[in-house]
Amino acid sequence: MFRGMYNAVSGMQTAEKRLDAASNNMANVNTSGYKRDMVVTEAFPEVLISKINATEPAFPHSRNLEVEVEEVNGGYQLSTAGGFFAAATRTGISYNKTTAFARDENGFLRTYERDSTGEITTRYGNRILDATGRPVQVENEAFEIDPLGRVIDNGQVVANLVRRTGGNVIGTMNAGVRMEKFATDFTQASLEQTESPLDLALKGSGFFMVYDPEDPEADPLFTRAGHFTLTDNGDLITPSGHFLASVNETSLMVDGEDFQVRPDGTVLVDGEVRDQISIVNFANTQDLRKVGNNLYQFEDRYEPEEIPFEGQVLQGFIEGSNVEAVDQMVEMINVMRAYESNQKVVQTYDEMLQRAVNDIGRG
Repeated sequence: MFRGMYNAVSGMQTAEKRLDAASNNMANVNTSGYKRDMVVTEAFPEVLISKINATEPAFPHSRNLEVEVEEVNGGYQLSTAGGFFAAATRTGISYNKTTAFARDENGFLRTYERDSTGEITTRYGNRILDATGRPVQVENEAFEIDPLGRVIDNGQVVANLVRRTGGNVIGTMNAGVRMEKFATDFTQASLEQTESPLDLALKGSGFFMVYDPEDPEADPLFTRAGHFTLTDNGDLITPSGHFLASVNETSLMVDGEDFQVRPDGTVLVDGEVRDQISIVNFANTQDLRKVGNNLYQFEDRYEPEEIPFEGQVLQGFIEGSNVEAVDQMVEMINVMRAYESNQKVVQTYDEMLQRAVNDIGRG
């Protein structure tokens, strides 16, 4: 009985977070360069009460442990009674009796989650580990999982997913729905022409690098919002006062009448090449966090995984917000319905408990 109440409460908590995200998105529907927030949730079936970063299980290799395999939405759902599946989380290795995963764009198997629209994504998932603790990577999108939990890629067994565990596991529990984290959707938004030479937009994935002039030694910040202005000294700055960085990690100065920016970020002043805008791109954008004023920064425990910027810089354009107002309104309606449904479940359980207590008291 208590489990059902806990599940309903966790659903209400998740709905509250989803409402916070949708409200914030609605407030920024017209904010240039804004990227919408998503609440990434996942079911919490049979999460092991285990010691995170525990020692290696006593029997790491599977021994003919039968696995139930189900193909779902281009991915797989697996369950086993005789062993466990491992995934590398941000806080350590998690062992589960069931798992669901799909192949990401780099070939790694990752747990998949659902964003606030119900779409499946592996972008924020955890890497699946094999029986020896290594991340599993496949070349072929049409890989297979056999009844023993082995990964078959191009006709070859490349990994075994099932492992036995040692004495660190003390049980399992079911806690309904978990609000995993807030995530940012970095999908390209529409580009709006302004004809202002100080307005810049990035076509393709990437970020402008900016820095705080009061603390130039601090970690750099990143933004997609390209509405810049000039200081009295001719430096390009964001509305929050952060300086646009050059490839030399210095500020960009415009001290002439004619200011032009080429698609590769090269800056020309009065027809002469002066500098180049620092534009960076990352493979691990999921590790960026919002710090306010349309700025992003990597969390302390994550290192940037830089990849080449293959897009273009467009002068005289601004990237809009990637928030769809109608979608967010529908999301808010769905969230309120979900909250009310879970609230009714809690009320029903409360009435059942009161009745049980009264009946026991009469007995």
